[in-house]
Amino acid sequence: MQESSFVKIFEETAKEIQSDLIVERGANLFYQLQVNKKLELNVKDLKDPKRGQSAFQTDICLFEKVDGIKLPRIAIEFKTNISTHDILTYSTKAGKHKGIYPFLRYGMLSSEIDSIPSRFFLHNEHLDFFIAGKNYKDKSTLKNLISELIKKELAISHTLDNIYFDKKKFDFYRTDIIFENFGQDT
Repeated sequence: MQESSFVKIFEETAKEIQSDLIVERGANLFYQLQVNKKLELNVKDLKDPKRGQSAFQTDICLFEKVDGIKLPRIAIEFKTNISTHDILTYSTKAGKHKGIYPFLRYGMLSSEIDSIPSRFFLHNEHLDFFIAGKNYKDKSTLKNLISELIKKELAISHTLDNIYFDKKKFDFYRTDIIFENFGQDT
């Protein structure tokens, strides 16, 4: 299965999961917003980021329409194999995007590796998830994995949204790191 096949299955599955999700390939997201000397934003349209104008392109992004605005909730980069350069680049890219969209969840799916390389843990700073997808090429298994991932990442995105914008208060915080093989007892 080629990288593009994973993207297509992901896109199809995401659209099936939640009808109000907008799934876009090649979506552009801002990585910085600057003001000019008049303290005005140097962006013509905040709702329509343009690549090359303070926006990076993502392989696929899931948006949710809130009050008529498309909010980016989950961005995913798809690779066949993964290099140290990819990890550094996409981790940095995720951090830049999350500085603008603090509720955004960002991850990678690599279609031709069967386990996450240790260099990912050494070099990653901002990616929220990583899937080594070689063992999930069965369409049914892949769709289940994607469905579970989207539901969990959307829930986290909504929690972050509540913290940043609704000033929701909590008295406990803990980072939970989950290592597992999907569909198998760990």
